[in-house]
Amino acid sequence: MTATFFIIETAPQFDFRGTVFSHGWYMLAPCSWDEETGALSTIYRRASGAVLRLELSAPERRLRVDLPDLNRLGADLQPEIESLVRRMLSLDWDLRPFYAAMRGFAGYDWLEAEKRGRILVGGSLWEDLAKVLLTTNTTWAQTVQNCARLCQLGTPHPSLPGRHAFPSAGQIAALDFDVFAEALRGGYRNAYLYELAGRIANGGLDFDAWLSLDSEGLYAAVKSLKGFGDYAAGTIARMAGHFDRIAIDSACREMYAALHNDGVKSSDADIARHYAAFGQWRGLVMWMDIMRRHYVV
Repeated sequence: MTATFFIIETAPQFDFRGTVFSHGWYMLAPCSWDEETGALSTIYRRASGAVLRLELSAPERRLRVDLPDLNRLGADLQPEIESLVRRMLSLDWDLRPFYAAMRGFAGYDWLEAEKRGRILVGGSLWEDLAKVLLTTNTTWAQTVQNCARLCQLGTPHPSLPGRHAFPSAGQIAALDFDVFAEALRGGYRNAYLYELAGRIANGGLDFDAWLSLDSEGLYAAVKSLKGFGDYAAGTIARMAGHFDRIAIDSACREMYAALHNDGVKSSDADIARHYAAFGQWRGLVMWMDIMRRHYVV
């Protein structure tokens, strides 16, 4: 079977590897990173129920999207997959104003030089909300395990044992709660995630409207969900392209002590004051600091 692929032209400020390593989502199912080939793969379920493997790479600095399960690319499929990829890699963000603003701050020239600033996100807002919830009050290792178990509840790929598409909200809501909780083993998050899935499946949340909200509106909308506090709302806002808030958690505190305070822990108020100097970009600068400390690309 001949692999089908297409090319997405990207802005000069785009760097594929830097974007992939901008967020730990590349380590969470249904994504998988192949260091040898430099490709990010994911499993995608279409509305029709068909499950496909996508492989993203950037040979010669051009973004290539492979669909190795197919022998031809239907006319309706490429726009659908391109929209998905554009979301996941934040391709439509214009980072030129960000770079211009950061030229006024010492020590941040690496952002423009390395074409950083885009954030890897999930294939849908539902997926991002679920994964952010699974990062709250837990370790990263537990988050990875919880996301793997959650993804096992999605539709399996027909020829890749163990790999599943991220479950839809409807698939989760259709399960008995006890069955879901036993499968996920997410502690108190079980009930919050199950309720969120039910609200989405029943049409109680209009995510299309959410995506048109400004920073304040989106932040408030996320905080209205059970289990989603300031950290989760700030994280989702940042992933949606709103950077005027910071989301402080243990990773942020550890980074700040290591990079900005000679290893000494600081209060959340001190951290907030530091990043306030970056104005509307504070949340993105904070996140780039965190990821630069953990992932050297």
